Amino acid sequence: MALKLVWSKRAEEGYASIARYLEEEWTDKEVSNFVRETKHFFDLLKENPHMLESTGSQKNLYRGPINRLTILTYRYKPRKKEIVLVNIRGARQKPQE
Repeated sequence: MALKLVWSKRAEEGYASIARYLEEEWTDKEVSNFVRETKHFFDLLKENPHMLESTGSQKNLYRGPINRLTILTYRYKPRKKEIVLVNIRGARQKPQE
């Protein structure tokens, strides 16, 4: 039951911001590890859209860690068979309201 991933503008910007930070402050190895880790995570997520915890505040909205330093918020749309990536941010950042 592989689902389609749809990136919101906020998620794209968050992912790019994390990648930029890693490129500036860390080595190429850490950047490639991050890219590989997130790709693997998204492959797993497409197979199991309920793998992270539901926020409870909104229907089909989930939030949790991609890894120990990156938080993902996404919306599962079962009828459209897609997962919308709402936000990706560093775990040390404050969430946007």
